[in-house]
Amino acid sequence: MAVGAFQAIRPFDPIIYNRGTVELPEKASGVWPAGAICILNGGYVEEAGTAPSTVKYIAFEAGHNGGSDGTYNGRFWPITADVLWEITFLEAIAVANYGGNFGVVKDATTKHWYLSTADTADQMTLEAVVQTPDLGAIGDTKARVLARFQTANIAGA
Repeated sequence: MAVGAFQAIRPFDPIIYNRGTVELPEKASGVWPAGAICILNGGYVEEAGTAPSTVKYIAFEAGHNGGSDGTYNGRFWPITADVLWEITFLEAIAVANYGGNFGVVKDATTKHWYLSTADTADQMTLEAVVQTPDLGAIGDTKARVLARFQTANIAGA
């Protein structure tokens, strides 16, 4: 069984990846990595808490750690239900996982977000596995998968 690595969440569509960002003011002391799941708080973007019930953006770049709210503007991808996101799936992939709903979790070491069968928040639906040379599709852990955020979990959707 091969084991992958936690990686940043990113849109699967190259056009959205390259041109789909918006520039927004960051909350002070934003230290999230690129690919972090973010929310809007008082007009400023910040990383979501451990078990977010609603989400709004994925960070294109790392937070800038400003001294006060709005010191820096960051680039973010808006989360919509029609976008496929490439994300790490923690557990071994099983055929029964396809079409299943899973929660998003943040790794304590890398700070990257991933999907997990252990989280029952069901923010995303698994759609497909992204095949990589080092990782097989069925049975391996930390595979890259394609998933969509469920409309009920997208703030303002």
